[in-house]
Amino acid sequence: MKIKIDAGSRIHLGFIDPLGISGRRWGSVGLYLDQPKLSIIIERSDNLTIHGPRWLRDIASRVSEKLEVNGLKIVCEEYIPRHIGLGSGTQTILSIGLAASRLYGLDYTLEEIVEIFNRCKTSGTGYWLFQKGGLVIDGGRTSSTKIPPLLFRYDFPSEWKILLAIPTVEGLGLHSQVEEESFNKLNAASLKDSSSIILMKLLPSIIEKDFSKFSEAVEELDNLTSCFFKDIQSGSYHPLSKKIVELMKNLGVQGIGQSSWGPTIYGFVRKDEVEYMARRLKPVDIFRYLFTDARNYGAQVIEL
Repeated sequence: MKIKIDAGSRIHLGFIDPLGISGRRWGSVGLYLDQPKLSIIIERSDNLTIHGPRWLRDIASRVSEKLEVNGLKIVCEEYIPRHIGLGSGTQTILSIGLAASRLYGLDYTLEEIVEIFNRCKTSGTGYWLFQKGGLVIDGGRTSSTKIPPLLFRYDFPSEWKILLAIPTVEGLGLHSQVEEESFNKLNAASLKDSSSIILMKLLPSIIEKDFSKFSEAVEELDNLTSCFFKDIQSGSYHPLSKKIVELMKNLGVQGIGQSSWGPTIYGFVRKDEVEYMARRLKPVDIFRYLFTDARNYGAQVIEL
């Protein structure tokens, strides 16, 4: 038996109460994307055989070791670029972990896989998006929380597209131990008002399909979140991303923000604006552009 898994990437739109003033920390907002995506075919093997990017072997090796399986053969047809703000880690680990569990009859749940691989420490959006897609908000965590609870999930309007500026070089965002150490140094006081923006502006606007109000809410939320990252990345955006932000603003792209540590920058456009925007986007350093739909469904798992 072979298992094919098709999973989306995600953009992180912001945090709620990272200091834990309410008693819960790291509530967060995330949106699932159709592209870039992860598409892999996995089967049992006596050893590790990986056809894909080099870092995929490291994750597969970790899965084999943690789940105590003999080996895996993985053919990677598409992948989410690593450590640039698109959530590749959670999507890849959940995909390979779930497939390995089924192939070897281990019957681990997704929640158990999250615990085994110590995911969802600062955001539960990747976990919930993997299951449900769309736009999600999680409720953060207390000291006893295993997985942040899902507070809200909604289909993203099909009339709106997401414009991504993605670096062609991987690994530029903070990650692993460096990321964890940086989180301990961040000043999160500026995020105290993010919950009102989310509750009273972002959510009503997406339900009412008010593109302008939604974009305003996204930018307000990103402005607060950028203050959170500012001391570490020496500014509101990753140093490589400043020219991209300026270009997108000049073109009239709305709801511009940085996903996680970046350098990926996102913005929103109406579908009938895509052709106009695409003609006027100019090359900037190492970035490429991608217009994508939101993905209003979770990862697909198919037995071949």
